[in-house]
Amino acid sequence: MASAFIFSVLLASSFWVYYSAEENDRLHLTSNAADAIADDGLAFEGVAGTNVLLTEQAFLESNVLQCGSALATVSGEINGLTDSQASANLTVVTGASQPSQGPALDNLSMLAPFGGFVGGVVDTALHEEMKGDAATLGVSYAKNETHYVHLPVRIADMTSDCDSALSDARRVASAATPPQCAPPAVYHVIAEAVGAVGSKAIGSGLRLAVNSTIVGTAPCSVDVTVEVSQAGIAGPGGIFGVNLRGEEFAVFGSRAGQQPA
Repeated sequence: MASAFIFSVLLASSFWVYYSAEENDRLHLTSNAADAIADDGLAFEGVAGTNVLLTEQAFLESNVLQCGSALATVSGEINGLTDSQASANLTVVTGASQPSQGPALDNLSMLAPFGGFVGGVVDTALHEEMKGDAATLGVSYAKNETHYVHLPVRIADMTSDCDSALSDARRVASAATPPQCAPPAVYHVIAEAVGAVGSKAIGSGLRLAVNSTIVGTAPCSVDVTVEVSQAGIAGPGGIFGVNLRGEEFAVFGSRAGQQPA
């Protein structure tokens, strides 16, 4: 009788040890599966963010943006971008938008040095929705995150310099009356008008060029074209440049002889 009791105790003990080992193995597998899905999610976030930035870079370097609409054009391009990454156990869908503010640092280190919000450049918010599972282990995974990235394109300074140069050209031309509506005199006035803005742009690492074409002599009128560019920009796809262009119609002497109101 005692032997039977001892055998039962040993059998029960062995079963418990076996069950505990099986449970530990299951928990270990479950934990590993959850960690693997989370690691895939982190990698997919980095890939999605890089793809979005690459698309933005390709757009910016292949298009000459109009000064007056550059900000709206870039915003519209960013707001329409999406990316999807998937594996057997995980799907990550990313949508992009242009934020008005955000944290200066982002915890997604895979996107350094493009992580974080930097006012005045091409900023992007990445809205990422992650869903995953390992059905055989009863593991499910769902998470929504927003990350902030940027391209160091000084779009605000570029549009400001371009608009200022065009405005100065129109203002100075309207107050000036060259002795002859001839290229040397006309172009000198325009060059002088945008000189201060051009110097400011160069001093801040941008380039501003102006071109004038006489289109009428009575009255003396010109088409003024201003181009602002930023070169040597480091992007995820390599070094690139961005160009903005604006046009203005200026009439010389249009305020000459006007009496104060």
